[in-house]
Amino acid sequence: MISRIRGVLTQLTDQYALIENSGVFYEIRLPSALVERLKDENRVATEIEFETIYYIEAGDKKSSHYPHLVGFTSPVDREFFSLFIQVPGMGVKKALRSLILPVSEIAAAIETKDADKLKRLPGVGGRLADKIVAELVGKCARFALARGSQPLAAAKTDSAPQFVDDAMDILVQLQYSPTEAQQMIDNAMRHNPKVKQAEDLISIIFKSSQLLKGDE
Repeated sequence: MISRIRGVLTQLTDQYALIENSGVFYEIRLPSALVERLKDENRVATEIEFETIYYIEAGDKKSSHYPHLVGFTSPVDREFFSLFIQVPGMGVKKALRSLILPVSEIAAAIETKDADKLKRLPGVGGRLADKIVAELVGKCARFALARGSQPLAAAKTDSAPQFVDDAMDILVQLQYSPTEAQQMIDNAMRHNPKVKQAEDLISIIFKSSQLLKGDE
């Protein structure tokens, strides 16, 4: 299992970092707030070290499983994230979007059984907030005491629906850049505003690409 990577940060997008170490390039998913901090610090082309979590993203019955790395600059953040995603219903993607409060505040809410505060996290409704408290109370006190704790996810006032995020992930896996993928999604949604599933959105994008090829 890969638990730590040190190398040169060669590329930084809204979803991942590319790290070069001895001629090997590692793609590492990052929490959105960490991406913003690294951009503000102009860390591209400098050496950096990430504490990492390795996980397998399961596809559907007809598709492959995909290995991924998630990276953090703090071992405390990595440890809390590892604990947080153990809650049933809290997957890696949802956790990466939801942690818009400092880790210390979320941990304190868990320890004080403040489910109302947890419900305000993106993607966390009342039922999942209760599960988080039930599963993690008594395990988060030391995280609540962490100094200098920062949010892992950047708050978004106009967050995209889940199926749009899923379609974005699929397109990035297919080697489109996040900018290209966003343009394709925006165009498809503009002409098909009633679409509600990632599979349908990808199908529309595919059909549009075939029409463009036919015009060439």
